[in-house]
Amino acid sequence: MRVPSYFVDEDARMTVSSLFGLLTEISNRHASCLNAGWHQLRERGYFWVITRMRMEIRRLPEWTEIVTLRTWVRESQAATSPRDYELLDTNGNILVAASSVWAILDIATGRPQRMSAFDADFPMQKRCATEHSPQKISAINTQETNPTPLWVQASDIDMNRHVNNAHYIQWAFDSVDRDFRMTHRITNVTVNFMSQAKLGDTYTIRSEADSDNTFRTAIVSANEPKEFCRLQTEWQTI
Repeated sequence: MRVPSYFVDEDARMTVSSLFGLLTEISNRHASCLNAGWHQLRERGYFWVITRMRMEIRRLPEWTEIVTLRTWVRESQAATSPRDYELLDTNGNILVAASSVWAILDIATGRPQRMSAFDADFPMQKRCATEHSPQKISAINTQETNPTPLWVQASDIDMNRHVNNAHYIQWAFDSVDRDFRMTHRITNVTVNFMSQAKLGDTYTIRSEADSDNTFRTAIVSANEPKEFCRLQTEWQTI
């Protein structure tokens, strides 16, 4: 594919949220080819959710650059399905490597289903794309970085009627100081999805520095004691 203009930022490079959206899109396309995509599961009363993702970023592609994205499924565990990705340039160099963890939930009850009932037709690979698997991110103890509650908008909602996962990523990156972003490049992103925000919910954003270049960010409900999402980001000085 050729990177479109609506995938890039002011530096004409693909944004992390656009990258995340691209990874989730190819996940559904691949699953659909194996009779386990969004439509096929919906007919059976189920849907896919992503619970964790780690992206190791060597370089974000530029506007109009031609890239190739590939994905594969690794051996499933009891209630989760690991899926990996590689984004390559025209010379076959890996620009981004990513590993994710997915689960299948019952639409009516929200309960996870055993993967053994769904993965019979999935070809498995043992190779892991990333050096580190997506781990649990520790809680943040600081107060809100942005103390003003923000509303979930209609444009944030996806086909499952909760906030599109890529929007959490965008919210988190929007909270990063612009001067910092202009002098650093992102190298690693780990995301934990913890609960689903819906239309009309309010949220705040908290952030905590683990070092000069490593941060944890939490997107939390403004009205309830729950978190929607946690991120850990690692940056490198340009």
